[in-house]
Parts: sequence; C-alpha cells; structure tokens
Amino acid sequence: MRGFKGKNGRRGMVGIEAAIILIAFVIVASAFSFMVINMGLTSTQRGKEAISTSLQEVLSPLQVDGSIMIKTEGQRVVAIIIPLKVSGVSYLPMGVNRTVVSFKLTGYGTVPSTAYPNIYSGVNKTLDPAKKSFDEILGNMSSSRTVDAWLFLEENNGDDAFDFFEKGYLIIKVNSSLEITSRCTVDIEVRPERGAPLTVSFIVPANLPTGTHYIVVG
Repeated sequence: MRGFKGKNGRRGMVGIEAAIILIAFVIVASAFSFMVINMGLTSTQRGKEAISTSLQEVLSPLQVDGSIMIKTEGQRVVAIIIPLKVSGVSYLPMGVNRTVVSFKLTGYGTVPSTAYPNIYSGVNKTLDPAKKSFDEILGNMSSSRTVDAWLFLEENNGDDAFDFFEKGYLIIKVNSSLEITSRCTVDIEVRPERGAPLTVSFIVPANLPTGTHYIVVG
C-alpha cells in the first residue's frame, strides 16, 4: 500500500489489520440491516394476517340476499324463507355438523314463547330452487321436528359447500303444533363454522289474511 506522510514528516503504512477490521464492520452492518429489514417484513405480514383473521371473525360470511318472506295459512305462519349469499370467502362449509341454526319465538297475547337451540338439517341436494316453486319445495320437506330448517342451493354441485357464486335459500318449515301468529317476534341465528353468525329478526305483521299467502317481512 502507498505510504502517507504525517505532521512530523514521517511516512507510515496502513496496516492490513485495519482493512480487515473495516471489512468486518461492513459485513456485520450489512447482515444486521438485512435482519432488521427481514424482521420488519415478517412483522408486517403477520400484522396483515392478524387483521384479516380479525375481520373474518367479526364479519359474517353469510348475508341476506333479497327479501325475507313468510308463508301463512289460516292466519298462522307455516314457513320462513331467507335468501342468502356468501360474501368475503370463496366458499363456506354448510354441512349439518358445521352449522347451527337457532330459533327463538317471542309470543304475543296467548301465544307462548319458546326457543330451539338447533333446527338445522343440512343442505338439501335433491331439490333445486331454480327449478322448483316454494310450494313444491315445502311439499317435499317432511320432518318430525316442530321447526325444521334446510339450505337449498341453486344448481348445487352435490356437496355441502356454499360457493360464492351460488344462490341459497334457508327455508324453515313450522309444524302445526307451533303457533306463530300476528305480532309474534321471530329471531333466527345462523352460525357457520367460520366467521360471525348471521342474525335475522322480524315481527309477524298484524291482521294476517286468511287463506294461503306469501308475505314479505324484511
């Protein structure tokens, strides 16, 4: 290496040791900078995952997609029809072992209040609501339950997954042993395997007409 001249006029040489120490400092600084940047990126990614998970837990992947209807016969409710869609996910498992539908009735007048923890019977894969009327679907819903709920998917591919592009109907059939009449309050909660539950509440309109009718309640 070339020499250098100090203040006293003497010449000296830069030692190889100093060069090695300088290179070591540069390598250590580079490694430390990479570690800091990598940890920052990892923390950012984990933060995004935590936010995404939190949003999925707070928001319900199920949404009401249209008007809620009731079917009445002789001034009492015999069926409830809730149109549904999936939002925020590509599909939602809706098998009978992965979904819970609870039903609560707040009576009015002489009608007593009651509640059922789970009325869900799963996805019906035989009836397509795109090709059948609600009367036809209800006519084929046979059950010994007082209140029974089935999920019907348009053009279902034969599985229990509710895909984001599918249209669904949660249809609840009410047995004649349960009286739901005017001014009664109905609360339905659908709790899927993932995400927050969907809650549907409505009050049965006053002065229900006689005969058979489909009435929009929400």
